[in-house]
Amino acid sequence: MKFSDLKLLEPSLVALKGDPDQFKIESISHSDAPQKNTFIFVKSQKFLANIGRRAQDQDYSQTGIVFEAKFIEALDENSKKDVFNQFGWVAKCDAVNKAISLLSKPFYDKKYKALNFQVDGREMGNTSIDPTTRISQNVFIGEHVRIGAHCTIMPGVTILPHVEIADHTIIYPGVVIYPYCKIGQHCRIHANAVIGLDGFGYNFFDGQHHKVWHLNHVVIEDHVEIGSCTTIDCGAFIDTYIKTGTKIDNGVQLAHNVEVGKHVIMCAASALAGSAEVGDYCVFAGSAGVAPNARLGNGVQVGALSMISENAIIEPNTVWAGTPARPLKEWLKGKAVLRKLIKSR
Repeated sequence: MKFSDLKLLEPSLVALKGDPDQFKIESISHSDAPQKNTFIFVKSQKFLANIGRRAQDQDYSQTGIVFEAKFIEALDENSKKDVFNQFGWVAKCDAVNKAISLLSKPFYDKKYKALNFQVDGREMGNTSIDPTTRISQNVFIGEHVRIGAHCTIMPGVTILPHVEIADHTIIYPGVVIYPYCKIGQHCRIHANAVIGLDGFGYNFFDGQHHKVWHLNHVVIEDHVEIGSCTTIDCGAFIDTYIKTGTKIDNGVQLAHNVEVGKHVIMCAASALAGSAEVGDYCVFAGSAGVAPNARLGNGVQVGALSMISENAIIEPNTVWAGTPARPLKEWLKGKAVLRKLIKSR
């Protein structure tokens, strides 16, 4: 796809550096991890400051960046110069949120419309399934699926195209795994869990809610257990990522773009909102929640029915409770004071 094609969908796009049509554009990526032959959106200082924070490759010479016009126009000259030197092409648009909804759709269509969801990949002869894996009746396995050795796939499971499942993993009845998801070794995914469904992302303009078309997937590392009826949304422009040894209870919701560290415990009905990041060895009690873009250090514990606030930065090895959540000792003192006030009336 070319920049000129995108401009037909969002006429407010204006090139600020070079000729973007000279660059190949294959998708959209996230500002935290810009990818080659893609472009990112930046609408505020928060996104600008975090460019490349989770990237392995810091070469953006083949990557574009689209700014919200009012932000780039107010940016100081030194910051503009840095961005112009870093990125292969630079552009602006009137409203990033609107552009995200309009411009994500063609990339989504290109990626998913050609997939075959009707014919089992085993009939098409293009799956790779180790002969030691046991597959029950009434299982659908999509095209180009790869399943390793000694796995167990139980009745009613749906594995959509291009999924990868490593050795010794067990998939229980009724599980649905959406395209392109990757699941590691020795995982257990319990009945009716759904992995890789669209994230709940919409932008409101022109009197209606417009969908953000999610282009990334879910990656689950080794020795992860996922409870019954848990849902894990795919990433929008960066993968949703669950690291080794994490244990997730029944009825948990993990939203798009979340990153969950190693050996995390998530009890029933807990939830992580979009782009939340959780360090290693964190623990979430029942119905605990984390609002969007919060970052929790290693070893954080969150009490039952508590809510970590949006954009919060939580120090490692701390314990939090309440809504909005506060350090446990502070929360307990507040409860004690409230109790005294009630008794004194």
